[in-house]
Formats: sequence, C-alpha cells, structure tokens
Amino acid sequence: MPKLRKMTLEEFKAAPPPRGSEDILSKFNGGSFMNCHTAIFAETGIWIKELVPVFQKLDAMLTLKGLPRQVA
Repeated sequence: MPKLRKMTLEEFKAAPPPRGSEDILSKFNGGSFMNCHTAIFAETGIWIKELVPVFQKLDAMLTLKGLPRQVA
C-alpha cells in the first residue's frame, strides 16, 4: 500500500501524473470520473465543486492515453 500523500487541489492540478496511474487509468474509459460525480449528484444532490478540476484532469489523462497494445 502506498504511503499517504496529502495535497491541495492546486498541487494536484499542477503535478505530473502519479507513477502507476497508467495501470489504473488503463482500466477506465474516458469520462468515467465526471460521469461518476454527475451520477452521485443525481442520486444524492451532493456536488463538490472543488473536485471538478481533479476529475477533469483525470478524464483528460484517460483521453490522452495511448491505444491498447492489442489494437496498436
């Protein structure tokens, strides 16, 4: 288990992708993070504005990832 690392939203937005994120992100399709955030809002009414830039960055990382080895 990785060591807990606390950071602000600004630090996260400015940071390069964390090591190992490629392995995790390869299991998702684009839009997954914001789709989840929107679905939670629809069900609960909870919207955390500060998470929007985080989820947008994660979704952008998904969009920019390369094709799977099987396709390339």
